[in-house]
Amino acid sequence: MTVAMSDHRVLLRPDDLEPLSPERTIVGVFNPAATRLGDEIVLLIRVAEWPAPVGSDVLLSPRMEPRDGLPSWVVDTFPRNGADTHDPRVFRLPEGRMRLPHLSHLRVVRLAPDGGTVLDVSTVPELLPTEPWEELGIEDPRITQVGDLFYVTYVAISRHLGIATALMSTRDFRTFTRHGIIFTSENKDVVMLPSRLEGELMAFHRPMPCSSVGAPSIISARSPDGLHWGRHRLVLAPRPGMWDCVKVGAGAPPMRVPEGWLLIYHGVDVASSGSPVGTYRAGAALLDAEDPSRVLARSDEPMVEPERAHEVSGFVPNVIFPTGLVADGEDDMLLFSGAADEVTTMSRLSVRSVLDHLGVRTT
Repeated sequence: MTVAMSDHRVLLRPDDLEPLSPERTIVGVFNPAATRLGDEIVLLIRVAEWPAPVGSDVLLSPRMEPRDGLPSWVVDTFPRNGADTHDPRVFRLPEGRMRLPHLSHLRVVRLAPDGGTVLDVSTVPELLPTEPWEELGIEDPRITQVGDLFYVTYVAISRHLGIATALMSTRDFRTFTRHGIIFTSENKDVVMLPSRLEGELMAFHRPMPCSSVGAPSIISARSPDGLHWGRHRLVLAPRPGMWDCVKVGAGAPPMRVPEGWLLIYHGVDVASSGSPVGTYRAGAALLDAEDPSRVLARSDEPMVEPERAHEVSGFVPNVIFPTGLVADGEDDMLLFSGAADEVTTMSRLSVRSVLDHLGVRTT
């Protein structure tokens, strides 16, 4: 049974923003990272831009290339014949290489304290792809505050390093410092624990083993500095025959509750004609307060699943992808998600209702 919401709204759609250049089209504003900063809520949203079409027999893939010391938009072309295009997010060439039909960057969104009103959307040059490991785009950020520093993990894509996770940090969301790749390809859905454990940082990451020996699962890791990670342990794996049977990945950074750490995650089931990449749903897990790699409770049924029009249809149908979580008052939380890889949504839920969904009693 899904968890009831006291509020749900679409915050941003592609038509709400202007592309970086008029010859491009925005196809998605989605997968928002979220945090509180003073009296406001700040989001980092992924903005995916599509190049102008040149013909039905050609596939286009944009990338960033340095020219005269500045990043420039370059569009590579490939013959459509023989390419696998069943997944709208990517296409695969006959020799097996994968490319993206769009290129993503991040923008800063400031919301009113209630999380339901957009005050401002701004483009920050430091959130555009500029490094070689970002040439095919930067995607799906997560924000974790540890002390007075905000860590931003994000997916960095390139032809040479594949799909990797990199790290930035900021104190004000106006200037950002890049720290480079922290989990090499193929690895994504990295969130950090908003508290040190025994002086160490903790992260949850999701390797994607091409060998298929293991399924894409949530793994914990420890680090003394946020750059060097080890002590990896399995936390959550897909469950055969259930709503999260194909792969799982961390959603928002865990939230501390009296019972432990509350982790919102996404789970994916088997692809079908109506869901070409599987249905993406949101679930929850309660992790041990002292050892967050230990799971105390987990959603038997989805906590949130695609039901509304903007979730079941769009650029990628039947997708809810939770990426931001902010506490609101004593019992409410605001869950920020991407829907159908196209729009940004906000949902208000009570913490108690999520714990009840997990079968957790008040301590």
